[in-house]
Amino acid sequence: MRRVVTLAAIGLVSSLVLAACTSISLAPPGAFEVGGGTSVQLDRAWNDASAIWPDRPKKMRMLTLDGPALNRLYLTEGLVDGDVMARSPRRESRTPVYATAMTVNEQVEFVGQSLSALGYERVETSRIRPAEIAGLRAARFDIAASSPGGLLISGVGQVLRRDDKLYVAVYLAPTEHYFEASRSSALHAMDTLAF
Repeated sequence: MRRVVTLAAIGLVSSLVLAACTSISLAPPGAFEVGGGTSVQLDRAWNDASAIWPDRPKKMRMLTLDGPALNRLYLTEGLVDGDVMARSPRRESRTPVYATAMTVNEQVEFVGQSLSALGYERVETSRIRPAEIAGLRAARFDIAASSPGGLLISGVGQVLRRDDKLYVAVYLAPTEHYFEASRSSALHAMDTLAF
């Protein structure tokens, strides 16, 4: 009887470990489908960690190179009125909601508030500048934040509106080492947004 219980426990643990390993999938170099007809080109292999994101909004994807604690590339398919990038786990915090009437500054603010809803602290956006993506006008901006544990986080965000839909890309990583180490690969993906 003891042997049966031990084998059952080993089987259960093995199943859980296997399930945990299969929830993150490889996103090989080349075209990566974000959803809704939106794609980016990856210059190297990333990992699609969207499946391990609890309560993930369906139009959001999260890629990582070294693990979500070390770098994240958030990508959205086209957001429409009422869509969210994040759901705040804290009841006292409101979840930011996209509205097509938002100006570029309000879109950037929406992204910053969404990052706060994801748990980042002291989120600041700065240096909003024009960018051209897929032949369309976009805005790119810098992000500074910290993790709940106090780790300094740097990032780059991008917003692009097309046909009343907002396409967002955000790259975040710890300021020390990881941000610069993966920045060019993240920017390559952001630059190659296609519809």
